[in-house]
Amino acid sequence: MLTDSELNALLDAHDALVAACVEERLTMIEFLAAYGDFPRMYGLDGRDVDAGERSVLRRSQQRIAFHFRVLDVVSAPTAIDPGNVVNDDVGEFLPRVTLLRLRQLVARYPEFKALPDTSPRTAIATSL
Repeated sequence: MLTDSELNALLDAHDALVAACVEERLTMIEFLAAYGDFPRMYGLDGRDVDAGERSVLRRSQQRIAFHFRVLDVVSAPTAIDPGNVVNDDVGEFLPRVTLLRLRQLVARYPEFKALPDTSPRTAIATSL
């Protein structure tokens, strides 16, 4: 079970990774290697948690929601997997698009806080 301070430390560290990527202090490959499957890896979706853990997650729900949005952006096709590369031009283009989308997300949520996604697409994906 994560405490509030442990969760805040994780969120702070991953906020810093997002900022470093947006500012191009990390390449997209470096960012993805460090960021990984962050919100899911720690069970921050709240699916399999008890009441105490749920209250910890609830207190940081906007920060967690932001990172699920980051995960949506970086989960789109990238050129990091050679199987996704149609040609050399696409191989350079896709990471730039991902960076642009990440920058747009940060511009929309400059404090790295967002409301949870309640779209039907998300509801279907989380119910599977």
